[in-house]
Amino acid sequence: ILQQDRQIKVIRRSLTKKVLSAIKDLQANRPDDYATFWAQFGRAFKEGLLSDPDNRDTVLGLSSFASTFSPDNPTTLTDYVGRMREGQEQIFYATGESRQVLERSPHLEAFKAKGFEVLLLTDPVDEVWVDAVPEFQGKALQSVAKGEVDLGDTDTDKPDHGEFAELLTWLQETLDEHVKEVRLSTRLTSSPACLITDTFGITPQLARMYRASGQDVPVGKRILELNPDHALVTAMRDGLASGAEGLRDAAELLYGTALLAEGGSLDDPAHFAAILADRLAKTF
Repeated sequence: ILQQDRQIKVIRRSLTKKVLSAIKDLQANRPDDYATFWAQFGRAFKEGLLSDPDNRDTVLGLSSFASTFSPDNPTTLTDYVGRMREGQEQIFYATGESRQVLERSPHLEAFKAKGFEVLLLTDPVDEVWVDAVPEFQGKALQSVAKGEVDLGDTDTDKPDHGEFAELLTWLQETLDEHVKEVRLSTRLTSSPACLITDTFGITPQLARMYRASGQDVPVGKRILELNPDHALVTAMRDGLASGAEGLRDAAELLYGTALLAEGGSLDDPAHFAAILADRLAKTF
């Protein structure tokens, strides 16, 4: 009853504003103290993005995030927006278990190659608040592993789907149990494939969080994107046209490696290992 008292609510709002004002002063005038505060309380502070919608913009502006811009120093969203490339309309981010895993993720390949900065979000709360915060200073937040992304590609930069149409159709039929769609990618530069979640879908990391809290949330099928310039993908295209053997095993390996590359886990590791060992044996 006391928590719902009108005077208590007034006191709570007043104390919140004082705390936010003090943190703003740290950020602006005492960067070393702010860095200490953020290292100790940053994860809890970001929970305010979910629990305090009235002060969400302020909390977002006072938060810091790791990014590909610097390996050591976190960045604010204000600084990120100030460094955005001309014509860039989205704030790109990646979520995962650690910075090391994210930096090696195939999802980041084209972003790094083209010089786009990406926020690296590794706290569990990051999986949740990014869906609750639509934009910052008019710039939408966009996951590098969800939906379609605009990297400023021209029509000549985009892959020719017609050349791979038969392979895309065959893979979608072959991997129907695992994926909902197979398409060519503009995110990849060195990896053969990656898995993408729908724009409004639940990521595997978020699903794992829900399961850890006792909630069974299905992830659903995802999208398999292929790198049309990778030797494995072009070999599968040519092999399908010539009727080569072993393509079904290659498809399973392609999907499995895409899942492992993003830090995921295989449904049947023993089956994957058996296929891989068999394929390796045939190379000698």
